[in-house]
Amino acid sequence: MKKTFRIATWMSLVAALFLLLPILYLSSINRATGDDYGYGRRTRIAWVESHSLVEVGKAACRTVERYYHNWQGTWFSIFVFSLQPEVFSDKAYIVVAFIMLFLWIGSTLYLFRQILHVNMKMDKWNYLLLAICFLIINIEFIPSTKSSIYWFNGCAHYILPFSMCQMVTAWLFQYSMEYKKSTLFWITSFMILLGGSNYQAALFALIVTAYIGVGGWFMKKDKRILALLIPAFLELIGLIVSMKSPGNLRRAGEGFGFSVFRIVQTIGCSFLYGIKDIWKYIIEKPLVFVGLFVLFLILIIVFCSNEEVMHFRHPIWLSLMLFCLYSAMQSPALYAGVEVSGGVPNTNFQVFLLSSFGILMVIAEKISKRIKAIKTGISVPRILQVIWWGGIVLSLVMILLFRSNIKTSTSFVSLEYIVSGQAKDYKDQMDLQTKLMEDENIKDVIVPEVNDVQGPLMHMPVTDDSAAWSNMVTAQFYGKRSVVAMERSEWIKLYGETGD
Repeated sequence: MKKTFRIATWMSLVAALFLLLPILYLSSINRATGDDYGYGRRTRIAWVESHSLVEVGKAACRTVERYYHNWQGTWFSIFVFSLQPEVFSDKAYIVVAFIMLFLWIGSTLYLFRQILHVNMKMDKWNYLLLAICFLIINIEFIPSTKSSIYWFNGCAHYILPFSMCQMVTAWLFQYSMEYKKSTLFWITSFMILLGGSNYQAALFALIVTAYIGVGGWFMKKDKRILALLIPAFLELIGLIVSMKSPGNLRRAGEGFGFSVFRIVQTIGCSFLYGIKDIWKYIIEKPLVFVGLFVLFLILIIVFCSNEEVMHFRHPIWLSLMLFCLYSAMQSPALYAGVEVSGGVPNTNFQVFLLSSFGILMVIAEKISKRIKAIKTGISVPRILQVIWWGGIVLSLVMILLFRSNIKTSTSFVSLEYIVSGQAKDYKDQMDLQTKLMEDENIKDVIVPEVNDVQGPLMHMPVTDDSAAWSNMVTAQFYGKRSVVAMERSEWIKLYGETGD
């Protein structure tokens, strides 16, 4: 069985790398846009004038201060926003996809290793196979590729904090076993920063800390677990600082503020909206459930074939806690009552997958006990073969039925964008726009229009209105008086194909 898992793991790894190829190819044409310019304009000026990281850091702090008072309080996110790669080079934005996928994939592998391999004693090939299959589902069907892979501003506000949450969760499990001060240090450091990130991530970290802290206390009665109150308290301080931002009130309106009734109402609605999202996933992303079904089959085989794997003491409570964690991710957006970016549905989806995987583990463990308890002439390995091959056939049938859903996957959308020629066209247009913006002889720049629909990439186009947000921040980022866009054919008539 171990050999089978090793072969299956290598096959899944090859498949995952193959699926990543079109996604990573697009990193070469990915460019900063809109908010990237707005948050990065002070740091870019500091870098251009001094080439000093110290001066860039000071400019980043000034950016936090300005936005804290005028737009939003998420101080850690804003600090990271201001360090977007094009601050340092107009060609540096290509690293965004690599960085975000590294954080996303790396933190998921680390979390799965800690829970499945270290805590639950699964074989390394078992946990690797489960983690890789889980990542394929997650990456391929994430609601917004813009805020999860390509757009630095969106990724810094959602993927970075989510990855930090996964690391914190792994360290919390680690601390509950070993009580190392170094582990507590990393938990505390990350949770302080999460207090200044998006509210979903901050809430996730607090809930998981409460779960593991309370659970650890009741199971072991070891006072060292109470040290988790330190990172929780410090994160709350950072979160309060973020929530008290004058910019939050300006952004959300005078009606925004603390309300006990609103909190109670939000908690109740969170469960309802969580269920609505699950139904939405069933309708719009049926292949996600095919993938979860395959993970479920693998889990059953793992529990049946490995006697050393840890079992769950309170399966019903664990399942309820996971569902509550998932539903809680709806709360920040519901409480604020404002329009949300694509990163919010991403976090909802990612936590849904994590919670679903946990619940499937509980169910698979119970089924494995029943299989082992069957007293017939049929051996357990034979039963597992029937389950596995029957499940695979059923999965293939479902994939055929829902094959149109493949067209919405991240790899397919990326490949389609490349093959259609849109990717090359976008690259050529953005290269020309950058050339015009970096011309020191032009202070009032006229650029040809760029289509704002760019497949999986994020693009906020410069418009024909010099007072538009995207125009103003683009001009400020490059140190221009103004920037406007002209209809492309008209621009070519006046300036030629290259503007020379």
